[in-house]
Amino acid sequence: MRRSIQLMIGLLSIFLAVAAGYYGRNAYLYQVSTLEVPVPKQDIPPYTLLTASLFELREFPRAMEDLPYFHSLEDLTGRISTSNLLTGLPIAYSHTATLPDFRLADASLEVLSIPVKPVSAVGGQIRIGERINLYKMSVIQVEEHEPAAGSTVREGQVTLVAGSVRVVDVRSARGEEAGPAQAKGSGESITNEQKDPEQTQILTLAVPPDLVEAILKAVVEAEDAGGLLWASLALP
Repeated sequence: MRRSIQLMIGLLSIFLAVAAGYYGRNAYLYQVSTLEVPVPKQDIPPYTLLTASLFELREFPRAMEDLPYFHSLEDLTGRISTSNLLTGLPIAYSHTATLPDFRLADASLEVLSIPVKPVSAVGGQIRIGERINLYKMSVIQVEEHEPAAGSTVREGQVTLVAGSVRVVDVRSARGEEAGPAQAKGSGESITNEQKDPEQTQILTLAVPPDLVEAILKAVVEAEDAGGLLWASLALP
């Protein structure tokens, strides 16, 4: 074999060895090196405007760089959470939305608000993201055949209007944030100096379009006929 051919084979072997070593080194460093990823300091409820103060940086393997998670605070700031963001976990792209793209519910659902009284809305303790059942409560006249024919009595009637509908917002009568202190949506703890939350008097719901008319009719009847619209937490 000619010396020149041997020399070329030797150079090619050296080149392949160097390339393999370089690739192996980079692959190893990629797996063992880390990068800082923003994670919530504490649970952030849905429909919260995300700010830098809600997050801290935590180290994760650099391999996460290729996964669909936010890698910088700048990319998160100004977006809206669309689900509960858990403490200490990276934020997936699908769990937030930009302000122009944000909607309170899935596009297949219609969003409407109804008035309630705190006592008829689980004592005003309903939180964003929970599911509720809506009942119409009314009084009807029922004929009583005994003891006197033709006499009537008043009887309560309860009718399920809508079941397991999603609550997307809770407000006071003035349109301010309402509900329990932990559901104010700031994602931060409530201090003694902060204003107490208002009582819930407006529920905003996401419902299938075919239920909207029934719910609105129940609201009208509750207002005009002296009945009540009652809400309960749906079974999980």
